[in-house]
Amino acid sequence: MAVRGIERRQQLVGPVGALRTFTRDDHTPDLAKQEFHLDWVIRQGITTGNGCLMTAAGGSEGYFLSDDEWRDQVTLPASVADGRVPIIAGIFELSAREAVAKADFAARAGCDFVQVAPPHYMVPTHREVAEHFRRINDQIDIGIFAYNTPWANPMPGYDFGEPVFEAFVEMENVVGVKWSAYDQKFALSMYRLFAEKLNFIDNDMPAALSLPAKLGATGFVNSDLLVAPRFVLHEWELFRDRRYDELDDLLLTTYVDPFLGLAEPEDVVWQSMGEGPHARAGMEALGLTMGPAFPAQQPLSEDSLRRIREGYRASGIVDWVDWHEDLWEAHRATPRRPAMAEVGG
Repeated sequence: MAVRGIERRQQLVGPVGALRTFTRDDHTPDLAKQEFHLDWVIRQGITTGNGCLMTAAGGSEGYFLSDDEWRDQVTLPASVADGRVPIIAGIFELSAREAVAKADFAARAGCDFVQVAPPHYMVPTHREVAEHFRRINDQIDIGIFAYNTPWANPMPGYDFGEPVFEAFVEMENVVGVKWSAYDQKFALSMYRLFAEKLNFIDNDMPAALSLPAKLGATGFVNSDLLVAPRFVLHEWELFRDRRYDELDDLLLTTYVDPFLGLAEPEDVVWQSMGEGPHARAGMEALGLTMGPAFPAQQPLSEDSLRRIREGYRASGIVDWVDWHEDLWEAHRATPRRPAMAEVGG
C-alpha cells in the first residue's frame, strides 16, 4: 500500500461517532448548534488517534437531506474540525456518478474520508458493488470507508462478499470497512481474512463483545461520544490496550444487561424508514436536545422512549455524561462574532 494509504489507515482508528443533524421545529437544520456541539466534542478529546466523526451518515439522517443541506453538513464539520479530528462524510447513492461527485465535494471541503454504502434499490452483484467503489477510488483523492448495510437491500439483503474485499484491497483509497453482518460466522471470517489489509471499524461490538478487537478491528462505532466522551474514550483505552476482560465487563454492564428486562416486542423489531427517531431518542435520553427527525419518519411511542430512558439510567452511562444543554444556552446568550454557520447562511 502506498504511503498515503498507510497514513489514512493510521487515522481511521478508535471510536467513530455519527454526528446528529440538529433541527428546528420546522425540520430545517440548526447549523449554529451543530457548530457549537461539534467543537465541544472535539475539545473533550475526540481527536486524531482517538476517534473519528461522521457527518451526513445514517444516524445523521444523511439520506433525508436536500443537496444544499448535505453540502452544509459536510462543509461545516470539516471547517470546525480544522484538522483536529478526521471527518467522514456519508454517501448513500444508487448512481456511481453522483457518488463520485459527492466524494469530490467532500474532498474539496476538507473531509478526510467518505463513508460509502453500496447501491441498494435492488440487490447488487459483487461486480457492481466493486465497480461503484472503484469509480470513486480512481477519480477522487480521498480515503474511502466502505459501509456494509445488508438491512438496506431488498431480501435477502446484501453483504460485501470475499470478492468485494479482494477488490477493496487492490484500491489504494479504500482503507477501511464499517463492518457488521447478519451472519456472525461470516462476519468473523472476514476479519480473519482481511483485518491485516483493511481497517475494520466494528458496527456491532456490544453484541460481539471484545471478539472484533481480538480479531484485529481498529475501532468501533459508538455515538455516545456525543454526550459522554469520557466514557467512550475509556472504552477505547480498554480496546486499544487489549484489556479484553475489562472491556467485556464494561460492555455487558452498559449495553447488554440493562436493556434485557426492558425490551418489549415493539422495541425488538426496528420498524422505521430511517435511523432518525431511534438515534435522536438515545441522545435525548442522555440530555442532548436534537429537534424532530426528518419527515416522514415517525416518533417512537412514549412507552418506547420510557424504556430507552430507563435502560440508560440502569446502564450507568448517565454518570459519565458531560454534555448539558445549559452549555449551549450560555453560548447562545453571549454576544459574539457571528458563527461560521450563520455567516455561511
